[in-house]
Amino acid sequence: MRLIDLYQTLRAHFGPLHGPDAHSPWWPLFGADAHFEIIVGAVLVQQTRWETVEAAVRRLLDASRLAPPAMAAAAPEELAALIRPAAFHTQKAAGLIAIARHICARHGGDTAAMLTMPTPELRAELLGLPRIGPETCDVIMLYAGGHPVFVVDEYTRRLFDRLGSQASGAGSRGPEQMSFWRKSSYEAVRLVIEADLTTPTPESRLLTSIYADFHAQINEACVRYCLSRPRCDGPPARRVYSAQAGRESYLASDEGCPLRGVCAWYQQGDKLTG
Repeated sequence: MRLIDLYQTLRAHFGPLHGPDAHSPWWPLFGADAHFEIIVGAVLVQQTRWETVEAAVRRLLDASRLAPPAMAAAAPEELAALIRPAAFHTQKAAGLIAIARHICARHGGDTAAMLTMPTPELRAELLGLPRIGPETCDVIMLYAGGHPVFVVDEYTRRLFDRLGSQASGAGSRGPEQMSFWRKSSYEAVRLVIEADLTTPTPESRLLTSIYADFHAQINEACVRYCLSRPRCDGPPARRVYSAQAGRESYLASDEGCPLRGVCAWYQQGDKLTG
């Protein structure tokens, strides 16, 4: 089964999770500067539950710090207090201030303008900033900038690892198939997924939408069903987020995971590690 088929199966269950822009409506937004807010959220969510991030973003907005010039002028102690209890809040506060100052100094405080840079140049610039590694970089590029890059996170690795040979993006790897998703580098996994999803090659905007929606679908599947202790047969876990169009259709459902029928982990149970 190709990855695009897995995507369509998830989409049939959860419905579309993106809108005209890659971040909407799946990514909750509260302020006027969506581009900068996504950068802030992408940094805050590192090793932190989204519910905690949402609360922190609201506090930043209430304190009038959710814009590059305002955040650049904040004292580290003030910002750390606003984003606490996000993990590593002191380090993240310093990193966010540095990112905001960079946007102000290099791009006149215009996050949207920065994100229009060509993909290779933007990736290099973002990776040179504190608190931004490959995953966070690609989250920003995809959801804030609309660049056609696929985001690989722990949920992606877990889901494809459990699906086994059904996640065919890794090619014919025999017994090494599953360890590929767990052990390969970020770039190796990303390039394999992108190669599978770009055959045949759609136009760039459509590809961006597919990447954004597929990543959202994977996250929903892992938040609801493919947890560390899976809920394959349901009912799904019910995490509480802000009200968002697109979620209501399945949050009340008691159905099992839509990928059970093709999941190696589900078919073989504890014979495979999760």
